[in-house]
Amino acid sequence: MKKNLICSLIFLCLGANSFAQQKPNIVLILSDDAGYADFSFMTDHLVPTPNIDAIAKQGIKFTDAHVTAAVCCPSRAGLLTGINQAEFGHVYNYIQNVKYNIPKEEFGIPLSQKLVGEYLKPLGYKTAIIGKWHEGFAEKFQPQNRGFDYAWGFLWGQSPYFTGKATLVLEDGVSVPADSIPYMTDAIGNQTISFIEKNHKQPFFAYVAFNAPHTPMQAKPEVLQKFKGKFKSEGRALNAAMTYTLDENVGKIVAKLKELGLFENTLIVFTNDNGGQTVQSSADNFPLRGRKGDIYEGGIRVPMAMMWKGHIPAGITCDKVVTTLDLLPTFLYAAQNKRPEPKLQGLSLLPVSNLNQAKMNSRNSFWYLGYDVGAIRQGDWKLISQPNAKPELYNLKADIAEKVNLYSTETKRAQALLKEYNSWKAKLPPPLWESEKRVEEN
Repeated sequence: MKKNLICSLIFLCLGANSFAQQKPNIVLILSDDAGYADFSFMTDHLVPTPNIDAIAKQGIKFTDAHVTAAVCCPSRAGLLTGINQAEFGHVYNYIQNVKYNIPKEEFGIPLSQKLVGEYLKPLGYKTAIIGKWHEGFAEKFQPQNRGFDYAWGFLWGQSPYFTGKATLVLEDGVSVPADSIPYMTDAIGNQTISFIEKNHKQPFFAYVAFNAPHTPMQAKPEVLQKFKGKFKSEGRALNAAMTYTLDENVGKIVAKLKELGLFENTLIVFTNDNGGQTVQSSADNFPLRGRKGDIYEGGIRVPMAMMWKGHIPAGITCDKVVTTLDLLPTFLYAAQNKRPEPKLQGLSLLPVSNLNQAKMNSRNSFWYLGYDVGAIRQGDWKLISQPNAKPELYNLKADIAEKVNLYSTETKRAQALLKEYNSWKAKLPPPLWESEKRVEEN
């Protein structure tokens, strides 16, 4: 039987007193455009993902975890800075073949914002980003100049998967020959393992930013064969095959940690960058409404799991509202066994007794997706504000699929939330960039 987070008192003992003297390694694994139901630790809708599932089984599964944006690069900006990215003007994606009001060279997280690597390096960590960056092209915005000792991957928001096709991959700013790169998901796994091998004698932070199962939908033919005919559409079979290879590579990374004797002193987090892309990528967001780009839960709620042996009890399910803003404070707490600096907006998920704090339930979460679309979450209640429409109010505990709009029956609550949301939105700076015309985010 799974232990219930709210009732378990063992957290008060484990969380406060069991930090090892040695700083833990930290591995943050991010999938891309996957759906809420696309991993078997969440549901059984797609394909078994035993290696990803193991993170949840040996630690905590979060059922009410959210990102700060419904598309890739603003969501990642929030994760990397620990600040809601709309508060520094990072609202929109920056994608290929779209015209924006700034040149490509001006796109990036403002240099005034401190990133995760810049927090961890002074604490003695070797830091790496492997995979998708999507946070700037000019040299000053590239990861090797934003707190990462090692950077291997691509700067745009997507990349071909097959050997010879990924022509825009860089290693510490230097072009990598495309013919030397295997299937991209394998390449990201391999480069992560190489980084761990080279840096295992000191604490390290690895941000493993897989692009699977983001478009283009390119699965290994031999893996795709396993799933042909098992789904109603070819897109679902492709998604399953790409997810299968993603899971294999998570397993490879964990196996290397075990081989080097690092596993028990490594904090591992797995999550996704935004809601599932149910159209281009055939993701499955069951039971959520909406998809990537939407303000509904299908756009902003994500699968998440976290483990650290000896510090997080195994088999816990957490139904508290958490966000990716909580990850940087969590990493800093793990690295120095004290509360992180107050500038950060999230709450540390460590020690695990923190998850019983009253403020975990009472705090507000805000989203601003641009085009005057946004939302506020407080406890079980979520209010949505969209242009040319009445606000919408949902009790997500009773109505996770957002089917019953309670705005007209919970007027007092709705008006209070709307006032708080509008007050927050009024303080936001103008977006740093936007497209010349509204585009379908991919």
